Amino acid sequence: MQVLEYSTLSIGDERKGVTFELRHWKQLFRYHDEYAAHRYYDMRHDGVKFRSYVGVIQAGDLTLEILPKVEDVDTASGTTFLKWRDILLRMLRESGTLPMDSLNNALLREKENSLLDIYLDLFLTEIEALLHRGLVKRYRHTEGQQTALRGAIQFGRHLAQNLVHQERFYTRHQTYDHLHLHNQLIRQALLLLPRLTSSTTLRGRTAQAMLQWAEAPTLKVTATTFARLSFNRKTEAYRPALVIARLLLLNHRPDLRGGTNDLVALLFNMNQLWERYLLRTLQRLYSPMGWTVHKPGYQVLWQGEDGTTSQMQPDILIEVPNEGNIVLDAKWKRPHGRPAESDLRQLFAYAHYYNAKHTVLLYPHTVTEQAVRGTFQHPKHLPTCADEESVQCSTIFVQVGSSQQPMGTDNVGADGYLRCSLSQELSQWLTPI
Repeated sequence: MQVLEYSTLSIGDERKGVTFELRHWKQLFRYHDEYAAHRYYDMRHDGVKFRSYVGVIQAGDLTLEILPKVEDVDTASGTTFLKWRDILLRMLRESGTLPMDSLNNALLREKENSLLDIYLDLFLTEIEALLHRGLVKRYRHTEGQQTALRGAIQFGRHLAQNLVHQERFYTRHQTYDHLHLHNQLIRQALLLLPRLTSSTTLRGRTAQAMLQWAEAPTLKVTATTFARLSFNRKTEAYRPALVIARLLLLNHRPDLRGGTNDLVALLFNMNQLWERYLLRTLQRLYSPMGWTVHKPGYQVLWQGEDGTTSQMQPDILIEVPNEGNIVLDAKWKRPHGRPAESDLRQLFAYAHYYNAKHTVLLYPHTVTEQAVRGTFQHPKHLPTCADEESVQCSTIFVQVGSSQQPMGTDNVGADGYLRCSLSQELSQWLTPI
């Protein structure tokens, strides 16, 4: 079942022959209540209202795809849903949120299946690439009983356990094998896959990968477990697979009562995704020109006498050599005719702190909105200089993908990246720079 962010799904709603039932509502309520999923959606007495997170939730036998919403669409038509599913996946790739170099093949193979199946397809593709390269071995310290002397004898334990069995040795030695954390985490994610999909193709590929993957004991996986990972020249190839493995293992909620009511939620904050996508796109477009495009660190805006502080951090700062700075703020929302007062005040502070002559608000493209350009007024109590330049503030509506329907391959340009109007829009509005 496909829904849009900020939409409401009521008990009894039906989409493409799939009905949202009371048992699905109870499953989401349990996840909301026990695992603090308040940031993902709000519970209603007869349904669920989604928030600004997009992605996929699987509750038992129901898979919910939550897709971006820019403007009002016809929810009865599947064309818009397919288009935004494709755009969402490509934004995840181009923003660096998910390293998915094999996305095109996954979209072709799993086009009619769920968004979750596409994630799993990408994960298995990375696994198969690792198996083709050969799994990495590492040295690890092993301590235990041996029938032959190997390594260093641990005399305390040896005397305590082998006083009678003199043919044994309790030693500590090094072992060179596949049993290290990288392989253990990926194997644990592979064990989870059959519980998340009904696709016979994906289950077959999982079984084949498990036959070739090294045996490893199960772990109790937390965020700290992934924080312990370190990468070098040999294990860097594991990183894409481990990114998806982290999403699967940390966002899976097993049904402890048995059955098939497991819940997995792979969700991404659309506001943060929009910001990262625009930042990476600008870096790709303007870094070759010598412009510095980055997200600056936090700066103290206000210091309290009790030691408390208020900080600020613009989304994107462009430093143009010999010209000046441009501050950009990404907003995944509709301004409804004019920028919000709070957004303008925010950019006014950024402009003065970073000495910027241009400030830009970046909104997603809609048919009804029109771009606006304006100038911040100079404070009346401060003297003005004849050569002092005013600070301009522009709103730009960035269109991603193609506006043509039905969706084909028009969402992707000849360079392999998602079509984006950001370059043309900036060139038009920042002519003085």
